[in-house]
Amino acid sequence: MPRILRINTRTKEFKFEELGDYAGLGGRALTSRVVNTEVPGDCHPLSAENKLVWAAGILAGSGAANSGRLSCGAKSPLTGGIKESNSGGQFAQVLPRLDLLAIVFEDKPEMDAPFSIVEIYADRVEFKDATPIVGMDNYPAHEELKKLYGDKAVTALAGPAGEQCLAASTI
Repeated sequence: MPRILRINTRTKEFKFEELGDYAGLGGRALTSRVVNTEVPGDCHPLSAENKLVWAAGILAGSGAANSGRLSCGAKSPLTGGIKESNSGGQFAQVLPRLDLLAIVFEDKPEMDAPFSIVEIYADRVEFKDATPIVGMDNYPAHEELKKLYGDKAVTALAGPAGEQCLAASTI
């Protein structure tokens, strides 16, 4: 049964939960619903009240054509509205293997907190020191992570712009 994984980026606590009111949704519908329901409309996009939601489509992992899309949604620092981006790759295809439909990153790390590599498994989340890849462009950082975790590892990276909290940064 697909679940939602919530990760608190400040406390590094996590919990798996059933879909509840979000059952039947996936992809953009799910990311937008979570942000619309759970994020205060007047919060600053870079505040602890905003959430970053990653969601696979409801057919991800099924082998259906074009089903391996990943939607990332949040309140945009560029526009202040709910925004969603969509990408391909393996990330959305792996989520169902972990019994996950979505990952919700919540809260905000302390300003002086070191960056973390977030390892996600079917039953746990682990945080590792990201010092070896901090400041690297995405492609070299991905190659470095493949050396650490192997060719089957799936990554999503913030890159230098995300590390600097720039308004137009991407994942």
